[in-house]
Amino acid sequence: MTTSTDNNTCLQYTRAGFTLMEILIAVMIIGLLGAMIGPALFNVYKNQQINKTRQDVKGFKDGISMYKMHTNQYPTVLKDLVRRPKSSDERVTKKWQGPYIGKEGDTEAPEDAWGNKFSYKVTPGGKHPYELHSWGPNEKGSPKDEWISVWDE
Repeated sequence: MTTSTDNNTCLQYTRAGFTLMEILIAVMIIGLLGAMIGPALFNVYKNQQINKTRQDVKGFKDGISMYKMHTNQYPTVLKDLVRRPKSSDERVTKKWQGPYIGKEGDTEAPEDAWGNKFSYKVTPGGKHPYELHSWGPNEKGSPKDEWISVWDE
């Protein structure tokens, strides 16, 4: 027979809570979900960076076209789209109506989604009048198929 003191002792040792096994199972489930969702989120982030850089390149192309229309020549460097170029040709500096990209007060051309400068070079007599691209996620020196070029469709 149990006395009232025996009941009180049993109640003192009974606690609400989780067992170690329950906690380990919960941690394992969270780890599995993280392992499945993490790579998918990383791919979404990487695709967003690529899409942003493609949009930036299109913006540069539009800015370069406007610059060419106003000054009758291509910019020598991308900074010329942001700030009035320092040119010995007065016609260029007088006809400049920028900024053609960015906003008033910027002094540098924007960078790609990975924080790198875009590659720009005027190529008279080439396939295109100029070359403009981002090196892509693997930065300078990456293979040409990773470049995000203004001439890609």
